[in-house]
Amino acid sequence: MHELPEELLARVRQHSHYREVDYDQLARRFGAALVAKRLALQMKVYDKVAAHERHGVKRWVRPMFRRGILTSLYCSGQLGRARRMARDPLIVEREVFFDRLPHAFDGYRILHLSDFHFDYTEELPEIVAAAIRDLSFDVCVLTGDFRGETYGPYEESLRSLERCREALGPEVYAVLGNHDNIEIMLRFPDMGIHGLLNEGVWLEKDGERILLAGVDDPHYYKTHDFAPLREPLRAAEVAILLAHSPEAHRQAVEAGFDFMLSGHTHGGQICLPGGRAVIAHVKDTPREMVKGPWRTGQMQGYTSTGVGTSTLDCRLNCRAEITLHVLRKR
Repeated sequence: MHELPEELLARVRQHSHYREVDYDQLARRFGAALVAKRLALQMKVYDKVAAHERHGVKRWVRPMFRRGILTSLYCSGQLGRARRMARDPLIVEREVFFDRLPHAFDGYRILHLSDFHFDYTEELPEIVAAAIRDLSFDVCVLTGDFRGETYGPYEESLRSLERCREALGPEVYAVLGNHDNIEIMLRFPDMGIHGLLNEGVWLEKDGERILLAGVDDPHYYKTHDFAPLREPLRAAEVAILLAHSPEAHRQAVEAGFDFMLSGHTHGGQICLPGGRAVIAHVKDTPREMVKGPWRTGQMQGYTSTGVGTSTLDCRLNCRAEITLHVLRKR
């Protein structure tokens, strides 16, 4: 069955930017239960926003928070540096070693970008394209949060993604983040991007293969599901997981993944000297998983600091990042 509740669809289509979406296609592609759960939670976001708009104090909390940070940066003489740091991504190239990596994938290069939040930095597509123009890689993976806002129109963010799409190479895979609405999945094919929603694909080279899988957002929506991945995992010599947040690390280890790529935390974005994150927006996640490489059980992991910014287009003691993971056979 691919039918979605009519009452839910009626609520969704009250918002003009959702009216032309083919929800039957979404249900056929990803299953009615998952789509219905995702849509119901997306409407919950709208209800929360509406409640804040009606509440005199809460309505001003977020703008005042932004203004407070900007004022603090300005008064400390750090605002210019913080804006430049948000627009100068660091290229991180690192090797990842596996015992069972097929020989054909020794030296395979994965370009990893996360947390664009295109709403906040208008020139970000050009920054990204320029930064990766001369990089060599076999596949590109995107670990979510293409949008800055969590509700409302999303076409602007997709147009920004289109502006840097060519630079990402011919083979691109993506998962959604907690800022992304599920409707975006229908637009990925138009850009030549393979969206992964609790599913996997085989990356093949010279007759050998590894598994690349992606789950839905484990932070807010919690619609990530490892059950559909059990069968391909049994056949995989090496399995790589894309998950927006490292919060899914325990389930990924239990499922049998070898390597997990995430983002979401921004590495803290506004950090103390030395790069220690003050706020990372993760639950039940060890501090060492907030950014950079980590390991838990048999699984290696990496959390990107992200190429964009959230809430305001500034970074302090935490560079934006574009990562190249080079797979190596031990």
